[in-house]
Amino acid sequence: MLVISRDALHDTFAPSQLHTFRALAEQSAFSLWDAILHHEAAEKRQIEKDLATANDVQRILLPSKEPDIEGFETSGTNLPARYLSGDYFDYVPLDADRLGVVIADVSGKGIPAALLMAMCRSALRVIAPGCESPAEVMRRLNAQIYPDIKEDMFISMAYAILDRRDGSVKLVRAGHDAPLVFRAKDGSIEVIKPPGMAVGIDSGGAFNRVTNDFSVSLAPGDCLVFYTDGVTEALDRRGEEYGLEAMKRAIQASAAQGAAAIVRRVADEVKAFVGDHPQHDDITLIAIRKK
Repeated sequence: MLVISRDALHDTFAPSQLHTFRALAEQSAFSLWDAILHHEAAEKRQIEKDLATANDVQRILLPSKEPDIEGFETSGTNLPARYLSGDYFDYVPLDADRLGVVIADVSGKGIPAALLMAMCRSALRVIAPGCESPAEVMRRLNAQIYPDIKEDMFISMAYAILDRRDGSVKLVRAGHDAPLVFRAKDGSIEVIKPPGMAVGIDSGGAFNRVTNDFSVSLAPGDCLVFYTDGVTEALDRRGEEYGLEAMKRAIQASAAQGAAAIVRRVADEVKAFVGDHPQHDDITLIAIRKK
């Protein structure tokens, strides 16, 4: 607010004085608005800088290279829709013979989802090495996370243990998208749907009952594929989804070339399908091929 006043003993303002005052007020308004815009732009730049830094930190939490475990070939990728991702995947060394493989999708997006993702990753890495059973890992993880999670948030997960000694794969599905198994013998694809509840929804009563181990038998050349719904639900400009069937065809077309080829083929197809339409959800994939 800009105010001028005159002494009561003097005449009213002259037209020239009012004109000068109006010009001064308008110039002041422009200057103040310009200052506000500069301030907001500086705040936006700082927020973007902080988010970029957070993205760098989050990328550090993802595997920097594929694990080396005899009898298996693995590959994974994470493509966030925004600066920060609510998806993650990880390889957890359990001992000299076993490797844990996990994929997760936190409900929601942005900073809250990214923080919950980091908390989940840290807790799982502490719990997993002491458990032979994937389901027991999920039960302990749920017990630890449930008291601290908001009512409207949860984490869908799938966790598998690869054992090089006998080539076995045990997994648990905690409300996550059903994994796919490619069979090299005939090129068919199976959808694996063991029961399970997402982490953070239930304190443990129902969760512990429905969350159980499931064994997957893989022959040489067979592939186990985990993914988040950002893959199958990717949208093009017309609002159509990429879909599970398209993903199956991509796996069948690339499985013979190995795990990395599967991940690359599916990711490239999804990008081409979406085109210049904005990516609306995080995309995460893991492929495991039996040698």
